[in-house]
Amino acid sequence: MLARLVGLGYEVGRATFREGFIHLEPLPGGYAARRVYEDGTVYVLADLQRGAVGVYADIYPVFTRGLAELTRALNEAQLPEPARTEFAVAFGHMGRDCRSEKVKLADVEFVKSGFVLIHGEPQEGEGIQIALTPIDGSRYIGYIAIHGRWQFTIPHVYRINDLINAAVNYLNCSQPQ
Repeated sequence: MLARLVGLGYEVGRATFREGFIHLEPLPGGYAARRVYEDGTVYVLADLQRGAVGVYADIYPVFTRGLAELTRALNEAQLPEPARTEFAVAFGHMGRDCRSEKVKLADVEFVKSGFVLIHGEPQEGEGIQIALTPIDGSRYIGYIAIHGRWQFTIPHVYRINDLINAAVNYLNCSQPQ
């Protein structure tokens, strides 16, 4: 897979095979690979003990570009489909929760803001978890996790933009009916 990323313009760490295991010597900063664009940098992360690979970028359009390139590299490498896959994405959002309400617990008044939505059984089977959590008055951190078989996860990964936009629209009450 790293060789495929090199072909896509990435700088990659060094991978070796010793004693039946793959060992990765990461780039400075601990990344398996990275590619610098004019508008940002894509970082590829790898955890070989878990068999996990991920993408990170500070800017969402750069992230989606990196995710598309990683998906392409995985497809071209013709790796076997894993029994279970996990996909997670975190993002920032500026906005207001139109559903916020006041709640009183133990004589202390709180404001209920943000949400967690669950589809299926994300922890034990196949499912999706979406969370938007307030950081301060108008900033939120969003998290979407998709868990399950490869055939369940990948179609949702390809539609991750739709899930992000729908979650943000739901928070802002601007979702079309």
